[in-house]
Amino acid sequence: MYHYEPLPSPQFIRLVNIIRDDYSEHGFSVRLTTHSLHDLPPFWALSYTWGSPDFQSDDPQDANAEGKRFSIKCDGDDMEIGESLYDFLRHMNEDMFAASDPSGPQTYPKPSTNSRRLVFPERHFNFWVDAICIDQQNDDERSDQVQLMGKIYQSASRVVAWLGNTEPNDNVNWVINSFAPMMLHVSRSSSRPKVIQLCQDTGHELNHPKADELIGAGVCARWRRSYSDFFSFFVKKRWLTRGWVVQEAAIPEPHTVVLLCGRSQFSWTTINNFASFILNVGWDDTLEASLNQNESLPEWKERKGTIDRLWNPVSTSLPDFQEETINDSMVDWQNRRWGAVTDEEVRHAEVLHNFHRLRFYEFQNPLDHIYGTLGLMPLILGPKYPLGVTPSYDISVEQAFTDVATWLIPHLPNLDILGLAGLALGRSGALPSWVPDFSFHGPACHTSLQRARQIRMKYARWYGPLDATRTTSLFESPKPFARIEGFRLKLEGSRIDKIKKIHTLHHDDRGVLWNVSWILDFCNRNDAYITGSGSLAEAVVHTLSADIRPRVILKKDYKERSEDWVRDCITYNWLLSQDGKKPVLPGGVKDGRRRRPFMTVEDALKRGSQDGFRSSLIDNHITKVIDFVTPRRQVIMTEGGFLGLGPAEAQIGDEIWLMRGGRMPLILRDSCRTGVVDKEYLLAGEAYIHGVMHGEMMNNKLRQSFQEVTIA
Repeated sequence: MYHYEPLPSPQFIRLVNIIRDDYSEHGFSVRLTTHSLHDLPPFWALSYTWGSPDFQSDDPQDANAEGKRFSIKCDGDDMEIGESLYDFLRHMNEDMFAASDPSGPQTYPKPSTNSRRLVFPERHFNFWVDAICIDQQNDDERSDQVQLMGKIYQSASRVVAWLGNTEPNDNVNWVINSFAPMMLHVSRSSSRPKVIQLCQDTGHELNHPKADELIGAGVCARWRRSYSDFFSFFVKKRWLTRGWVVQEAAIPEPHTVVLLCGRSQFSWTTINNFASFILNVGWDDTLEASLNQNESLPEWKERKGTIDRLWNPVSTSLPDFQEETINDSMVDWQNRRWGAVTDEEVRHAEVLHNFHRLRFYEFQNPLDHIYGTLGLMPLILGPKYPLGVTPSYDISVEQAFTDVATWLIPHLPNLDILGLAGLALGRSGALPSWVPDFSFHGPACHTSLQRARQIRMKYARWYGPLDATRTTSLFESPKPFARIEGFRLKLEGSRIDKIKKIHTLHHDDRGVLWNVSWILDFCNRNDAYITGSGSLAEAVVHTLSADIRPRVILKKDYKERSEDWVRDCITYNWLLSQDGKKPVLPGGVKDGRRRRPFMTVEDALKRGSQDGFRSSLIDNHITKVIDFVTPRRQVIMTEGGFLGLGPAEAQIGDEIWLMRGGRMPLILRDSCRTGVVDKEYLLAGEAYIHGVMHGEMMNNKLRQSFQEVTIA
């Protein structure tokens, strides 16, 4: 097998040449050369998957992820490589030979109409391929080379993303080469406002006379026939789920990245911008719903997030961090995301955001959920802030993730990072409870409530962040508000309540809340909420939605619409639940001296008999917000009478704390109950507690009760 010679220093890399070799069974061999990073010859960098390039529809367990293995010659010795890399090398060998032999058949890739065609180099050209150019058995070398990834991809004259041998069909080609460029062009023209409004009104189907008039009836009809094939092609590509792709596609200049699919090539910029267009006009939700129901495309439901991956927002945001002063729009965006305002906070919040996004991607080694973005980090942090991570494949995943949290917390504006941690089912049990598991795969809603609110705000009205301790006031939360000692986090805070009851939340297959007897019981109390303002039904909706009000509902109408939604939801359950699970509704109350219950049988029968009752509730904007916010969360009721939304892991008896620097209440569990003698807590997660989320409890008495708390 091939034996690597050590590199002269950490600032050197290897490049590989593909050599036509008629004596090899594959028709080629490869040769490695060593170069200083400061004196590199022209080269192309490869972005690809190590195993099979495509997911297989008949392999739901993904047993074929590794693909076949091939043995090739490298400097005369055997080297084993994966199926996808082998296919790329074979294609490059054939295409470079064809390019250097004009008399032979011209087999090199067909370009899209709006991308720069790959002009294939002469033979012996240089490539950088991680599996060949890095000694994968040498952890020290891997650690050094990972730190150079950013410079390598910046230095490459071309980045080739190899998606495998499968050729896209005519519909996919048409979307990329014709429809996407046309929509991007008209959306940037003087007709932009009209086009955006039209796309928002008609949805992704473009099935409307105005769309036919503006875009063309033939174009709209072809799009309706083609979009399923377009998304089907990409949802099957393993490359889009590979974590290293995020930086490999974001770091180079956009025009240098080209996708190769068999002998077809496409501009990554076009696909990237088209995905951004889809998100901007709000097609993503309706596309998701349509493709989820496509029986010939089961992969879409299994591998969520394809549109977001095609967008790769890092490519869009990275230029904003190259300037010495970050522009106001990025500051505003990061303020909405993480409460970041200063240059230091904004840059480190973007670092955290990238770590958090990478949980949707696949890495063979969990450590690479951190190291897979190190090429991006210096570009985001700029020259003023050092990178707080030194890659090492000799340390544990738990140590690496703890090191990241320890580095970031002092540079962030608040404790929102703790909303990504806690005792969530499926995360590493060896991690301290306050450290996020950056390798944990969860649904889009499995994020902090603050972040979930920001994500959903494209459909809702923005009234500022939740801020239970008024962190925006330096008087309330001066830095530093956290101290870290090894694997323990020291905070200052006060216990405000304790969990008395818990109600699990379920939704039916249409997204409507199921098993809502607790709501009826709560609303039947017939008094005001504990804070003295608002009805109990309002408190239910505010809590279940984490205080997200749909954009289409005006503030003056929200109380009435909230109470209507609660009554409709109870009616829906009463009419459709099986015996034994129905909410128990009383009959009509004839005695005027008795307080009228929140709902009666007569109320439910009247509501349920209205035309379109079910579809109206299913399509209700409040239903959709609650369906987005509540998965993996449960309703909590406190000893003090508050209603809240907490993590699925919360238990009766857990304590609710407000912490200096924490915008969200935290649910802590006394670890003495699990055998620890010293007073320490475990972080179960964050919570929305209705009536305290805007600093209502922050008074001098509470401040004076703050004490140091240790979270393990």
